[in-house]
Amino acid sequence: MFEKKKHLLYFAMFFILYELTVYLSNDMIMPAMLQVVKEFNASNRNISFSLSLYILGGSMLQIFLGPIADKVGKRKVMLVGNALFLVATLAIPFVSNINQFLIARFFQGMGSCFIFIGYAMIHELFDDSDAVKLTAILSNTTVFAPLIGPVIGSGIIHVLPWQAIFGVSLLLGTIAWIGLYKFMPTGLISPGKFELAKVRDSYLTIVRNRKFMFGIFIAAISITPLTAWIGLSPVLVMEHIQASYSTYIVYQCVIFTGFIVSSVAIQRLGKKLQLERLIRQGGALAIVGLLGAGLLRDSGHLFIACMFVFSAGFGLFNGSLIRLSLMATGVSMSLTSSAMSLLYCVYIAGGLELYNLACDRYGYSISTYALFNVPLAVCIYFGLQLFVRRHEAQQARLAHAASGA
Repeated sequence: MFEKKKHLLYFAMFFILYELTVYLSNDMIMPAMLQVVKEFNASNRNISFSLSLYILGGSMLQIFLGPIADKVGKRKVMLVGNALFLVATLAIPFVSNINQFLIARFFQGMGSCFIFIGYAMIHELFDDSDAVKLTAILSNTTVFAPLIGPVIGSGIIHVLPWQAIFGVSLLLGTIAWIGLYKFMPTGLISPGKFELAKVRDSYLTIVRNRKFMFGIFIAAISITPLTAWIGLSPVLVMEHIQASYSTYIVYQCVIFTGFIVSSVAIQRLGKKLQLERLIRQGGALAIVGLLGAGLLRDSGHLFIACMFVFSAGFGLFNGSLIRLSLMATGVSMSLTSSAMSLLYCVYIAGGLELYNLACDRYGYSISTYALFNVPLAVCIYFGLQLFVRRHEAQQARLAHAASGA
């Protein structure tokens, strides 16, 4: 039993490294994107657009990967996906114009298509408490990457050309591939032949599940302010307000440290996790943070402190919201996770482009970004409260039905 658990922990470690590498490959290049667009004589709008394409690339294969993973095993699919990421990463340093750069980034983003497979494995192999803890750690990589990515990227471009950043991604991705090859389990495999009609019916069951669809929508719009900050902050901070690389890095670290703090708090709760309570409390922190950032948008450090509060709130409720949403369908975790990833990426990419359009229209000011967050904060808060109320009502009905039986 100990050896099995040790093997699973190694798998989780290398999967975390793979996910971190995928996100780092984006976040390390963000400080250098002003150099990239200048080198290719392109508009600043391509900075955020490259992130949108990267995210969209992460949605292109989802609908196919779930059924394939169920039939051939999650391990094989994950290894192929990691290899695809490595090939695209290797190609980027050799592009010669902005269009080639954007296309390569799109294909590199496809590497994130395969992340859901690791999440599905975790929800298959662990109970509620451990799954939420691991989900919090895994979600941490989404935010830990923009915390350390700009630091690493800024350090690299001070001594090497921006292309070297992708050499780091290539090295880390190769280590992750070797570790997954050695330690990743095959996962559950569905017996019988592949039946397209059955897969179609399963996906229809998933998308007709209101709890799942609503939960994933709220999860996606909740992370969009942080994603938009990643894509827009090089222009907002370093060009619009003429701040230095060091100020840009400090801002990133302060904002995304909030997510780290909330994840540590979740780990310390141990078996006392109450998913509904985490969602409610996290939602309250999130709306306070975004509304405060909108109000204090011209106050520099106070704006950043409010974004820290939002990040902490998001970290509290994100893992619980995703857990309850994924468990709502009763369909294969691979198919449910692939549907989640597809919707998640499309929602985030669409939201990011709306931010980009607004900021492009009004000169990429922090005020535009902060005010755009205000109505979204209200939607996030009331969406979370509605989700919890519906979940608790559903659980009460199920308990009543069980006691009546």
